[in-house]
Amino acid sequence: MSIQLHLRSTLLGLGIVLTHLPATPTDAAQATTIQIQQSGNTRTAEMTLPVSQARAWTVLTNYVATGEAMPDISKVQLLSRQGNLIRMRQTYQAPYTFGLTISATLAVKESPKTAISFHMLEGDRIRKLNGSWTLTPTATGTRLRHTITLVPDLPGMLQPVFAELTRNSLRESMQRLSGLMQANN
Repeated sequence: MSIQLHLRSTLLGLGIVLTHLPATPTDAAQATTIQIQQSGNTRTAEMTLPVSQARAWTVLTNYVATGEAMPDISKVQLLSRQGNLIRMRQTYQAPYTFGLTISATLAVKESPKTAISFHMLEGDRIRKLNGSWTLTPTATGTRLRHTITLVPDLPGMLQPVFAELTRNSLRESMQRLSGLMQANN
């Protein structure tokens, strides 16, 4: 068996094992219902939290602290800010990166207290990365909706594993975000 084939088999097995590990959400996040939809390489997660739109915005736009609290992001660097336009670099290491450290430079545009959109300027092993966050006030708090399109530079045989791992990571990230937004609220 070639080394490359052996590595792919090992990573596939690891991915399947990691897919079935239980998540350990915080108490606050356990009370939150998270809905995730997927269409191709685009995933949308939505949840309603008992927090003000201002609180949700403050946590979401604390890019370094909130980003580094996420399970798949190991480092965030703010490169520049000009008004509502931001450039940042994120470094990812998660089950869906198959043990690799992957970086991406993102352009971010804020629409204060209501939306954030982003797209990749450059990245390692990523063909496409873009998405958005929207914050909508509700009678009981704030509805947070996150849409992300992520197209990795991976062989076709790993795409189904990647899709499952990213869906699990998105759910865990939303649970952590829920906990951060509800802490000290």
